[in-house]
Amino acid sequence: MSPRLPVIGGRPRARGHWTALDLGSAEVRALVVKREEDRAVVLGVGRAESDVPLPPGGSAPELAEVVAACDRAVEAAEDMAGVVPTRAVIGLAGPQVRGFTTSVARARRRPTERVSARELDDHVEGVQHRALAEARAAFADEAGAAPQQVRLVHSTITALRVDGAQVADPLRYQGERLEVTVFNTFALAGQVARVERIAEELDLELAATVAVPYAIARAATTQESLERGAVFIDVGAAATQVALVRGGLLEATRVFGLGGRAFTRKLAADLGCTPEAAERLKLEHARGELQGEERTRVHGCLAETAEVLAQGVALTLHDLAQGTTLPDSVRLCGGGALVPEVAEQLTILRWTEYLPFLQAPAFTVLGPHELPGVRDTTGMLASCADVAGMGLAYHAVVREEPEADLLTGVLRRVQEAIGT
Repeated sequence: MSPRLPVIGGRPRARGHWTALDLGSAEVRALVVKREEDRAVVLGVGRAESDVPLPPGGSAPELAEVVAACDRAVEAAEDMAGVVPTRAVIGLAGPQVRGFTTSVARARRRPTERVSARELDDHVEGVQHRALAEARAAFADEAGAAPQQVRLVHSTITALRVDGAQVADPLRYQGERLEVTVFNTFALAGQVARVERIAEELDLELAATVAVPYAIARAATTQESLERGAVFIDVGAAATQVALVRGGLLEATRVFGLGGRAFTRKLAADLGCTPEAAERLKLEHARGELQGEERTRVHGCLAETAEVLAQGVALTLHDLAQGTTLPDSVRLCGGGALVPEVAEQLTILRWTEYLPFLQAPAFTVLGPHELPGVRDTTGMLASCADVAGMGLAYHAVVREEPEADLLTGVLRRVQEAIGT
C-alpha cells in the first residue's frame, strides 16, 4: 500500500485531532475526534467490512486485508471530518488480551518526610514487577506463552493513598504508609506488533494502544457506577469482553472467544442456509422484523447459542469475583447485544445461587447517548455496536489531561526500567 499523502483534497494534517480505530472482526470503525473541554467530539465516522480477524499468528495476506479495510474506514472518517489526524488510538481485543489491577501498600522508612519522586518511582516499579509476573503466569497457563512473549501495552495509576487517604499528588504528603494501585493491560507480542504495523501502514503515529473493554468502561462509568460498581459486557463478532468496575476502580477485564458469529453459524447449520443468508436473518430478527413460524425457528436457534454465551459470562464473572460481592448493574454493548436472546438468557440464570451477587443483576443495553464524555456531531453513532469506538475516542482525548503528566512520567520511567 502506498504511503498516505500529507494533504488530501487540500486538507492539512491536524495535530489537535486523533483517529480512534476499532478493529472489529466483522467491521472496522474509524472515528476522527478532537478534544473540547473534557469531552471527545466526534467529527467523522468511517466503516468498512472486515471478515479477517487479527490473531497474533495472522499471515501477511490477512494483515494486508485488515490494513486495506482500516484504510477505507479511516479515509471515510477523514473525508467527513475535513481533517487528517496524525495520531491514532487503536483498540486491542481478543482472548489474548488481559487487564487487571495490582495494588501494593508498604510502610515508609521516613514517615515524617514528604514522599519523594524517587520513592514513588521505586514503589510503582515494585507494583509493575508483580503485575508482570502475574501476567506471565496467566499467559503461560492459558496460552502456553513464554515470558518474553508477554508485552505491557497500557498502564494507568488508578489510585494513590497515603495512610489510607486517596491523594492526587503524593509528593505533597508525608505519612507512614504509601499505597499504589495500577491497572495494566498485557497482550502477546505478536498481536501488539501487528497493531503497530497497521498504524505504520496507515501513516499514523500510534499514540496509544488500549484494551477495548477498558476504553468502554472508562467512557461509560459515571459517578454512580463508580460508587455502586458495574459490569460492562461487549459482545463482538468473534469474542465477548467483560470489564468489572468495583470499589471505585476498574478492577479487571477478561475476554472469551464466543461472539456474534457463533449465532450466524448456528442459524446457517440449523436452517441449512448460507452464512450470508443466516447473517441477514439474524439482523432482521434483532430489528424485530421476523414474524410467525420464521421468527419462532430463528428464536429457538439463537436461544441455544445465547445460553452458551451466558454460561461463558458466568464463568468469567466467577473468575473476576474472587469470592467478593459483584455489582448488580450489568451493561451490554457490541453488535451481539442487539440479539434479544442474549439479554434473555442472561436474565434467566439463577445468578445469586452460584455467584456472589446480593441480588439478581439487571442486564440493560448501553446506548451511545449514555457516554457522557463523548459528543457525536455526525448523527451516525446510534447503536450499541458503536460504543467500543466511542470508548476509544474518549481515551484518545483524556490521555492528554495535564494533571496526568506526573503519573504518566512515573509509568514511562518504570516501563523503561523493567523493559516491557
